[in-house]
Amino acid sequence: MRYKRKAKKTKKNKATIVVAVILVLFGSLWSAFFAYLKMVESELPDVPTFDEYAMQVPKVSRVLARDGTVIGEFYIERRTIMFPDAIPPLLEKAVLASEDAGFYRHGGISYVGILRAIAVNLWRGEMSQGGSTITQQVIKQVLLSPEKSFKRKLKELLLARQMEMKLTKKEILAMYMSEVYLGHGMYGFEEAARFYFNKRAKELTLGEASLLAGLVQAPETLSPLKNPKGASERRRYVLQRMVEEGFIEETEAKKAESTPLKLHGRQAPRIGSALYFVEAVRQEMKRLFGEKRLLVDGLQIETTLDLLASDAAELSVMFGLMKGFANGRSRAKDEGASIQAIDWEDFPAEPLPPPYVIKAKIDSCSNGNVWVKIGKERFMVDSRSLMRLFLGRKGDIYSVCEEQEILVSTNQAEGGKILMNAELGPQAAMVVLDAKSRAILAMVGGEDFRSRPFNRATQSRRPIGSTVKPFLYSVAFMQGMDENTEFKNSPVFLKGAGGRVWSPRNFEGGFDEKLYTIGEALTKSINVIALRTMMKVGVKKVKELLQSVGINAHVPEDLSLALGSCEASPLSLANAFAVFASGGLYDTPFLIWRVKDYKGNVLLEHEERPERVLDPGIVRRTKRLLRRVVLDGTANLAKDLPGEIFGKTGTTNNSREAWFVGSDGNIVVSVLVGYDDRLPMRGATGGNTAVPIFVDFMRMVSAAKNR
Repeated sequence: MRYKRKAKKTKKNKATIVVAVILVLFGSLWSAFFAYLKMVESELPDVPTFDEYAMQVPKVSRVLARDGTVIGEFYIERRTIMFPDAIPPLLEKAVLASEDAGFYRHGGISYVGILRAIAVNLWRGEMSQGGSTITQQVIKQVLLSPEKSFKRKLKELLLARQMEMKLTKKEILAMYMSEVYLGHGMYGFEEAARFYFNKRAKELTLGEASLLAGLVQAPETLSPLKNPKGASERRRYVLQRMVEEGFIEETEAKKAESTPLKLHGRQAPRIGSALYFVEAVRQEMKRLFGEKRLLVDGLQIETTLDLLASDAAELSVMFGLMKGFANGRSRAKDEGASIQAIDWEDFPAEPLPPPYVIKAKIDSCSNGNVWVKIGKERFMVDSRSLMRLFLGRKGDIYSVCEEQEILVSTNQAEGGKILMNAELGPQAAMVVLDAKSRAILAMVGGEDFRSRPFNRATQSRRPIGSTVKPFLYSVAFMQGMDENTEFKNSPVFLKGAGGRVWSPRNFEGGFDEKLYTIGEALTKSINVIALRTMMKVGVKKVKELLQSVGINAHVPEDLSLALGSCEASPLSLANAFAVFASGGLYDTPFLIWRVKDYKGNVLLEHEERPERVLDPGIVRRTKRLLRRVVLDGTANLAKDLPGEIFGKTGTTNNSREAWFVGSDGNIVVSVLVGYDDRLPMRGATGGNTAVPIFVDFMRMVSAAKNR
């Protein structure tokens, strides 16, 4: 009996020891796990509020024309924030059905999903599934790396609980809808809707919303642009899930599935328009806000661009250059009197920057490309620089291959590769201003922005020639003269630089010794009368008026000012001339109306600050003379245009610049034609070179408005 009791006692002691050991091991493991948990918790990043997320995440900034059309985008990542109170109900249901039907029922973690993922991972022997809820996906995308490990998964679970306690369900969903990648460089459903369907997310149909929701699983693989069948099958799955969850009826799903989708699959339709203008906006925004804010802050930039005017400006400049080439205006011919190109055999080791012009040998034409040889090197000619051949040679830009040589200049390197621009003729620039507000309605800085990004409309300061005369005669009126004041058209001999005699000539060269009124002199642009008027009124007063209207570049205080030796860009000259269209008021030209942040708060808004620089009576008298320039003078090619067009031509020494600046009272247009290196243009005047471009522009605008 004693033996049996002792055996029972021994068994009991062994059981106690086993239990104790298990408890100790469990306690040790729990302590170790708790310590590990604390360590992991100490490494967790802070969960941001929705506002903090929205502020910090990269967003796309958009440039809008005055009618709201998107004409430009700046970004690091293409993302537009979707706010919690603006989630489209249809899109929300599609996403929840596809990704997390229990989103509003769980606390951020789906235990069923986790168990399913564990079973799959054990079966496959690797971490291949995560069983993630939308909350967990947000954590993974916003706060953690995409690595698959136990530690990262633990962090994800801990952060998911924190996020659920800190943010509302709508805020979490909005963060997800803004962050998720949906293919082709698009982040978030707002950008995906714009890209795939050219719509705002709130405008999506059921079929479109279900397709986008289906992309989350594999955005590039299931892209409808790359894999239409796969995208369609995934859309069918999403629609079926929406039916199963009671979000839609079976009939709605079938209708959506059978309705063909109209895919867009590219950037906004008008992006790529008005590139000189958009680049000017980018430069101004960079100056005002800095490049980083422009690229990441999701700014909305409301500009002054009028698309109708801009399209007409681009076309009229292009047609003007084409027609000039068709009529014999070419670089090769203009260089007959001023050889500036170097022979290809003497070409230096490195291509020189524009406007340095090089004579190159046509090497080959193949696969639609033109190749030239300079020294021992071959370069491809940018086909965009050959566009004026369309009109000049009946649409065949490759007819240039029939030539042995061609004049070229270096283009900007694309991907480290140097291209050449064909130098077929002069360049042109145009600016269109609203006469009252000084809003820049259109800006064309050259033949083509991509091949010639230098913006001649703002960056090219050239002598303005006879366009200075309206300002000179306005000063004469201020000093008591009138349009009938007479001066003699006879030679004037003055002592110039270095004691040399200077005798200015009229453009046509002759002196008829007759008396001409100021009105006649402006109409016919007689230089000697302008010079005699300047001698009477004084250089200083004219210089002061020019500076008061924004012409500040190289304004000499000598009599050469009467012939337009001062310099201005097309923008500056258009704005100065707007004084005559606005009753004597000056204001600063501008291209940005308003800038808003991603929430819609106004950060900057333009304020008009007009300043009177000329008496309205003086302006009316000068305008009458400028109207005569159009009706009977050097700008008479514009006389048949509708409205009361007034303006002034300008031609500088040796026809290096051909100008026209004109107005109908509502808008002011300046046109400049010339070579970047100021090569003389044989026989060119403002009247026969710049005015035709103005006329084409005004006719295009008029026709477009009447359609």
